[in-house]
Amino acid sequence: MNHSHFDFAEARQNMVENQLRPAEVNHTQLIEIMRALPREECVQPSQREMAYADINLPLSKERFLSEPRVVARLVQLANINPKETVLIVGASTGYLAAIINLLEANVFAVEENELLSSQGQKFCEKYADTVSWHTGKLSEGYASSKPYDVIFIDGAITKIPSNLTDQLAENGRMITVLKQEGQASNAVKIEKTTNGLSTITCFYANLPLLQEFKD
Repeated sequence: MNHSHFDFAEARQNMVENQLRPAEVNHTQLIEIMRALPREECVQPSQREMAYADINLPLSKERFLSEPRVVARLVQLANINPKETVLIVGASTGYLAAIINLLEANVFAVEENELLSSQGQKFCEKYADTVSWHTGKLSEGYASSKPYDVIFIDGAITKIPSNLTDQLAENGRMITVLKQEGQASNAVKIEKTTNGLSTITCFYANLPLLQEFKD
């Protein structure tokens, strides 16, 4: 498909004004990153003109690029500080990893699908070149560089994986979408304290289930 006449910069601007701001995304640096980062390079060529629509775009048979509004709200929820160490689980084609790296965090990205991993690594090398990229099982995280201040699981899960919460630093937080049977799927923040884990349900978020975490 020829995209030479499609204005991706305008599409990014419309995404900010029509999706992010109405959803109370007000983190100035995050907005400017998403206004500039070419999300269209994270999808298949035939999908590029849909890259900024408020939908989850399929990347493979079972994997999706999460919709922009949800991505922005999850990142804002994490309240990332510069120099924090962040693990992205299910990094796919690199969009979320690049955003968080551009927020000045130290990012480790893990992706299991080899084709998506290759695409994500190339995207990050181009736009966020200090992301440390690893191809491996999502359910294992990346213990070699623990503990993490923040762990993102980019997709919905049905229960909190204890082997990943074990990789959190004290006072660290995990950000993901929890989809339990008979309940709406919601963004959650899991905080690790000296007394254990606390789970805060934050807002409705419809992301596809990550099959790698399916029971």
